[in-house]
Amino acid sequence: MHYIVSIIGARSYIVDSKELSARDTVGYGTHVASVLSGNQVRHSSYHGLAHGIARGGVPSARLAIYKVCGPTGYDYTDIPSAFDQAIADGVDIISISLGNDDPLELTFDPIAIGEFHAIERGILTVNSAGNKGPSRASINSYAPWIFTVAASDIDRKIVDKLLLGKDATLVVSSYRNYVIECLESSLIDHKVVLCDQEPILEEVKKSRASGFIYPSLDNYSMVMPLPVVALSRDDLNSPIDNPGAPFVAPFSSRGPRIYMHDMIKPDIIAPGVEILAAYSSIGSPSGITWDKNFVEFSILSGTSMACPHVDVVAAFVKSFHPEWSPSAIKSALMTTAWELSASLYSEVEFAYGSGHIDPLKATTPGLVYETSFQEYLKIWCNISRSTPGSVIPTSSSCPTKSTAKDINYHSMVVQVKVGASFTVAFPRTVTNVGRANSMYVAYMEGDPQSCMLVWSPTFCNSRQ
Repeated sequence: MHYIVSIIGARSYIVDSKELSARDTVGYGTHVASVLSGNQVRHSSYHGLAHGIARGGVPSARLAIYKVCGPTGYDYTDIPSAFDQAIADGVDIISISLGNDDPLELTFDPIAIGEFHAIERGILTVNSAGNKGPSRASINSYAPWIFTVAASDIDRKIVDKLLLGKDATLVVSSYRNYVIECLESSLIDHKVVLCDQEPILEEVKKSRASGFIYPSLDNYSMVMPLPVVALSRDDLNSPIDNPGAPFVAPFSSRGPRIYMHDMIKPDIIAPGVEILAAYSSIGSPSGITWDKNFVEFSILSGTSMACPHVDVVAAFVKSFHPEWSPSAIKSALMTTAWELSASLYSEVEFAYGSGHIDPLKATTPGLVYETSFQEYLKIWCNISRSTPGSVIPTSSSCPTKSTAKDINYHSMVVQVKVGASFTVAFPRTVTNVGRANSMYVAYMEGDPQSCMLVWSPTFCNSRQ
C-alpha cells in the first residue's frame, strides 16, 4: 500500500455538491499528491506494468490538500476560497493541476486571480498547461506570475504485441476513449474487432467481442476497463514509432495565448506521460463508473502529472536556497533547463518553453531574473484598463501600465510582422547568485545575418 503520511490537513471547498468530504473519490488527487510526496514502496505496479520502486519527489514534504474538484469537475466559485485558505495557512508552494475548459481573460479567471494573490504574498504557484494540444494557442495558463508546465514523454513506454497472420507482429499501445459508435454486435461475437472509429464504451461492454483495435492519434497508453489496443491511422500496418524520450506529449497545450502574445508559455516541460503513482482505493482507474477494478497504483498521462514534478524540483531548490523568492526559483529552473530539438516541433518554444527540467543544475543557476510583484501588477493594470468590469485584486494602487516584454521575465519574445525589419529592446536585470566575481558571456544561437544582438550591460554592484 502506498500510504501518503505527509498530509497534515485536508478540506473540501465544493459547495454545490454532496462531496463534503475531502477524501479522494476519483483517484486523480491521490495520484498527483503521491508524485509530490509519496513514501517509497517496492514492487509497485499497475497489474504488473511499470513494476519497480515508486516514490514521491520529496517524501519529507508536508502537504495541505484543498479539494475543489469532484467526479463532475469543479465550479469557478470554489477556487478562490481554496486559494485564500492556502495563503492564510502559510504554504510555501501551491500546486494546481487543473485548468479552465475555455480560455478566460486574466481579470475574470479565478485561477489567475488566486495565483495573483499568492504571488503577492511570496508563494510560488505551479499550474498545468492543459491537454488541448497540439493546436497552437490552446494553452489557458498564460499569466506571467504563474509557472506553467507542459508534459513530456519518459523513457518507459507501455506497449503490447498484436499477433497477425503469417507471423506478422505489430507493437501497439493502449487506448483513449471518444464517443462515436461503430459496432454491430451481431457480427463481432468472440472476434477481435478492428474499428475505423472509436466506439461508445457502453456498446463495447454489451458486445461479446474478444478484443478491440482502435485508431488513436496519441502515441501513449491509457487505462481501459476492457481488452483493447490502439494504433494510429497511419500505422495500422507498421509498428508504432518511438522517437525516444523526452519529447513533447501530443496532448500538451501550446502557446501563445491570444490575450498575451509577448509571453512564451508554457514556461517549462516535465514528465507527464504514463506516470505510475498511487491511486484512490475507491476510484475507478479508467474513469468509467462501472469499472470496479480498484487498484492501489494507476498510470495517468497529462500536464496535471507534469505539474507536481516541477513542484518537487522547486521544493528541492528551495531547500538549498530558502531565502530565494518565487521568481528566483522559477528563473533557476528555466535558465538551467535543457532545450528540446526545435526541428521536431513547429511551435518550438511555444511547445516546451525554456526546455526540460534539470533538478541538479537548477540549484546552481549562476544568474537569476528577479520579477517583482509591482511588475506583475503593471501587467494586470494594462489588461484591466482595457477590459470593462475588471478590478484590481489587491490593495495596491495601479502603477504605470507595462507590456509583457518589458517586465524582468526569464524568457524574451515579441510579436513582429512577417518579412518586416524591427528593432526591439528587452530591459533585463540579472542577479549573480553564484560565486563572487564570476564572469558570464552572452551569445545568440541562430543565423547572425538575419538578426543582430546588442548587449549593453550596466553593473549595479558586484552581485548583479
